[in-house]
Amino acid sequence: MSQPSSKPLHASAPVFFDPSGKRWRRILHSVVAGIMLIVFSVVWILPGATAPLWKAQLNQSPDYPRKLLATGDLKNIPTLGNDTDFVFDRIALVQHSGAKVLLKDPFSDTVYREANAEEKELIGNYPYVIDSYGHPADRQLMLTFDDGPDARFTPELLDLLSKEAVPATFFTIGSNIVKNPDILRRIIREGHMVGNHTMFHSDFWAHDDTYNREAIIGTDRVLRATDNYATRLFRIPTGDPENNTLALLQAQQLGFLHINMDLDTRDWDHPPGEPVPVPQLDGKGHVVLLHDGGGDRSATINMLKTLIHQAKEKGYTFTTVQPLLPSEYVPQRITPGVGDHLTLTTYAGILVAPNVLITWLFWFGIGSLTLLTFLYVVLALINNRRQKRRQWDTIREEDWPFVSVVLPVYNEERVVEKTLAALQVSDYPRFEVVAVNDGSTDNTLAVLREYALSWPQLRVLDQPNGGKSEASNNGIFHSKGEVVVTLDGDTLFERQTIKMFARHFCADGGRKKIGAVAGHVKVGNRRSLLTAWQSLEYLSGICVTRMAEGLMGAIAIVPGACAAWRREALIQAGGYSTDTLAEDADLTLTLQQFGYRIVQENKAVAWTEAPMTLTGLAKQRLRWTYGNIQTIYKHRGMILNPRYGALGLLTLPYAVLSVVIPLLFMPMTIVVAAINLAHGEWQAIAIFAVIVAGTHMVISTVAVIMVREDPSHLLIVPIYRLIYEPLRAYVIFGATLQALRGRVVGWYRPERTNSVLLSITTEAGEMAAGGFPFAAGPERTPSAV
Repeated sequence: MSQPSSKPLHASAPVFFDPSGKRWRRILHSVVAGIMLIVFSVVWILPGATAPLWKAQLNQSPDYPRKLLATGDLKNIPTLGNDTDFVFDRIALVQHSGAKVLLKDPFSDTVYREANAEEKELIGNYPYVIDSYGHPADRQLMLTFDDGPDARFTPELLDLLSKEAVPATFFTIGSNIVKNPDILRRIIREGHMVGNHTMFHSDFWAHDDTYNREAIIGTDRVLRATDNYATRLFRIPTGDPENNTLALLQAQQLGFLHINMDLDTRDWDHPPGEPVPVPQLDGKGHVVLLHDGGGDRSATINMLKTLIHQAKEKGYTFTTVQPLLPSEYVPQRITPGVGDHLTLTTYAGILVAPNVLITWLFWFGIGSLTLLTFLYVVLALINNRRQKRRQWDTIREEDWPFVSVVLPVYNEERVVEKTLAALQVSDYPRFEVVAVNDGSTDNTLAVLREYALSWPQLRVLDQPNGGKSEASNNGIFHSKGEVVVTLDGDTLFERQTIKMFARHFCADGGRKKIGAVAGHVKVGNRRSLLTAWQSLEYLSGICVTRMAEGLMGAIAIVPGACAAWRREALIQAGGYSTDTLAEDADLTLTLQQFGYRIVQENKAVAWTEAPMTLTGLAKQRLRWTYGNIQTIYKHRGMILNPRYGALGLLTLPYAVLSVVIPLLFMPMTIVVAAINLAHGEWQAIAIFAVIVAGTHMVISTVAVIMVREDPSHLLIVPIYRLIYEPLRAYVIFGATLQALRGRVVGWYRPERTNSVLLSITTEAGEMAAGGFPFAAGPERTPSAV
């Protein structure tokens, strides 16, 4: 045995490493500057964008309405006006002037009118009253529609009104205007009148004054910016001004006139599928309440057809509320200001942009997933068929290359003897094992040396701890084989694995030399849901994805735990790089830049020990993800480079998107999904989940059939994403943060439990290495010699 030390074949500073910390400070400074810019912009813009557009003379403090209402009894506010006066509502201050009782505008010096004798008695000493006034002429119907515009039902309603030549008044919700601007423009273009119904159908008593004022002002500005339309008409969400005096008074303070109704169709009170009764007409004029949004309005439209027909037969005419409006309250065309456009842009960015983006991502995800699934499955099946039909029996024994198996180990005392025993029973005729002890602090070195005493093919090297890449490079440097096979200290090769690797180098007659062969890593400790999940992940990723990529010449990762490399290619590449944590992916891309070909071999099987805890799995995947990001960045010149074929045009760009898209859109996607679920809109999410699970089921089924694995793997498919998505979020954001900070993610080595199950026997039929208890797993046929 020898114990030489050697310099690693390849050493450089880690990608993204910033020992000075200046990058992170610059990033923090940029973030702070960006936040300050946004804050200053808001401080500068917000006062103008939220300022009232209809300014009165007096009492404009936002808290004035609550203070005024607090001076009276909200449950016993006098309501003036006879039974026929109902169209308009306003709060009037009571002023006693001698024997007279005057009703005044709270926001100017205007006296509305003098109370009559009956009203004086009703008013008493009350400080303010609700004054209702205005009524339509007999046989005049004023149809009013609340809660729109709605993308489905408002156009149907407009078609009906246009066909019947019936004008109407629409009290629109600001958020719906933002979502459906074209429908609002059509409403106005076709001669209908529009009023303000707040931004989100607000309950004024449930919110503070700032929110309530913006609910009205914001809708006003959205109307102006959407179609140059200014209106001072207002209707309280849920109506009932006597019990919603705060909404009535705050709207009045902002210059709006409240429009009431007297004929409620109660279409809002009927579930979908239930017909809405047609209201009876008595010859008098009415303001009719209907809805074009807020739910399924099919029954409303059906009822309205009958109502219009009956009203016309009884001599009714239809009009908007304009005949009753004072001239100053008639809507008008205006030129919107900067504040109007900023308000619309802000609400569009909040209400529309996320949904548009999520919709785009939904269809992009569905489309790309379906296309790639079909493509990868077809290519994987073609490649698998080609490999099965390929003839290998023409290789003569003397043609087999000498193989060096390089085994870097660090504190593998519990498992390394089993790993060596699996190698010792290999059916390959010409190989050596170079085990490199990377400064282990347990008895790993002693186990290796003792094993080497009885197995001459094993050479043991010892070095100070330098990491897996340096240990692997040390082994490569001291190896003798034309082909170098690598594995991890906890990995068990099946008997045929080395030969399955080596045969590719014997029959390498293509234009490009084979630089590496990727093996099939399987999870050998399937004892829990978590390890079963990892087993399915390995199975579908290797048997379908990598097989398809192999046919296209686009394999991006040859797993160091089960791989074979052409020695001259390793030397040319400088061995494993130390500047990324995904040294195997880094080396794979380097070889392809040198013109070597990478292939997949599913019969070169290795069994590995997967993390058995969520913490262990998260740490492992954080390292993998960070290393892959390092590798992609290091080899960014290959991305979209046609020189590298499907690798540069498909595999690497998709790898970039798989990181960038979650980084940019995952938080927003989660928020939008949560909002949709809170509103009972789960259908799109369910459809996406079903499609994703369906495509994964196809991939997994093909993988199981391709390598004749246990079909019980398919039971994991329905719950696969419940583990995958939270894990992906953690590792992508965690790895990106570490890259920005310039820190090096530590090499995570999971605790070895010696739980890989594999039957290994010698040619004489006895247990290898003194009879270690290698039990066959229930999920596969044991490998026996």
